[in-house]
Amino acid sequence: MIKRIPVLAMSVALAAAPAFAQNTAFRLDPVLDGVLLGSAVCLNGAVFYLDEAAELDRDDFGGTVLDASGVNGFDRLLMNPYSGVLERAGTGLSVASILIPAVLIMAPGEERMTIGAMYAETVLMAYGLKELGKLCVNRPRPYVYFDGYPQDDVDVGDWNDSFPSGHTTLAFAGATFASYVFCGYFPDSAMKLPVIASSYALAVGTAACRIAGGSHFLTDVLAGAAIGSAVGFLVPWLHTLGSEDGNGLSVQAAPTGVLVSIRF
Repeated sequence: MIKRIPVLAMSVALAAAPAFAQNTAFRLDPVLDGVLLGSAVCLNGAVFYLDEAAELDRDDFGGTVLDASGVNGFDRLLMNPYSGVLERAGTGLSVASILIPAVLIMAPGEERMTIGAMYAETVLMAYGLKELGKLCVNRPRPYVYFDGYPQDDVDVGDWNDSFPSGHTTLAFAGATFASYVFCGYFPDSAMKLPVIASSYALAVGTAACRIAGGSHFLTDVLAGAAIGSAVGFLVPWLHTLGSEDGNGLSVQAAPTGVLVSIRF
C-alpha cells in the first residue's frame, strides 16, 4: 500500500528587483552558500570519521594525577580542580549564547531564512573547527592535575580534549553573529548596545566558568574565543558582498513555501 505523505509545496518566482532585497544587509548566494555549507559538512564528517572510526584521539589516562610542573607558567596561573556546578553553569551559559541570535526574530519575516542559513553555516563551521583542533592537539584538561576529577569523562577520553574550548568557541560564534547581524539589520536601533553587551556577557561568562570549573586552561578559552569570533563574523560578512548593488540571490519565506528572487 502506498502511503501519501504531505509535502510542503515550494513556489519559486524569479523577479528582477524585489523591493526589500534592494535594502537588505545580507544576501544568500548559491555558490557562496554551497561552498560554506559543503565545506562545513565535509569538515565535520572528516573529523567524526577520524575521531570515531579511525580512533586517532584515543589516549588512555593512567589514573595518576598529572604533574602541574609540565604546564606553562601562564596557564598555571588559573588552573583549577573540577567543579560539577561550574561545569553545568558553563554549559547553560554556552547554550544561552548559542540561542542569543533568536533576538534576530525582530528582522523582517522575509529575511529569516537568510539569517537561519547563515547561522547554520556559522554553527557547523565553528563546531567542525573546534573538533579539528581537539583532534590535532591532545592536551589534558586542568582537572586531571588535581584529585577529584570526573571519572566518567576520563573513561570516555574527554580528559585529553582541552584545546580549544568548544563551549567557548560556540558561545563566541553565537555572540559575534548576533551582534554583527543585528547591527547590519538595525544600524540605528537603540537596542544595539544591549544586544552586543548581553551577547558577549554570556560568552565571557561561559569562558570564565570553563576555567573556574577545571575544564580548560586560559589559552584554551582564548583560542576558542578567537575561532568562534572569527567564524561568527566572517560567515555573515561574506553574505554582505554584492548586497549594496542589489545583485545576487534572495531567498525569502512565503506563506505557501519559499520565494527565490534573482536580481542582475
